[in-house]
Amino acid sequence: MSDTDKSNSGPPGAPPADAPTKTYDASCHCGAFKYSVTASPPLDDPSAVLVECNCSICVSNGYLLIYVPNECIVFSSGSIEQFKRMGHHFCGTCGASCMIRSKDPNFFTGMTCINARMLQGVELEKLKRKSVDGKSF
Repeated sequence: MSDTDKSNSGPPGAPPADAPTKTYDASCHCGAFKYSVTASPPLDDPSAVLVECNCSICVSNGYLLIYVPNECIVFSSGSIEQFKRMGHHFCGTCGASCMIRSKDPNFFTGMTCINARMLQGVELEKLKRKSVDGKSF
């Protein structure tokens, strides 16, 4: 079930308010950051897609991304402000690349790119993937 769509369209926007959701627990490798992510559609939904960008940062960090509104991320340990960051938020202890937020207030406002590799209990190899050509930007 691991399709690879070669589409170069941009990231999705916020889902409709009545769209189905599922909440996933996530953490960095060492557990300094623990958070839950509410995704829509749920990752086991046939329409769910992981975004796999080919730019050097995403490839080096092993990002497989889902896009969620900022308010759909709830921290139980650590906070967004405690990540080491340059737009890419990673644990300062173990180095795990957890999420990305735009620093440009006019680009992708209110959304966060979550590294699906941090989600617990998700079989990533069974999910569809969409390739994005970030290398060209």
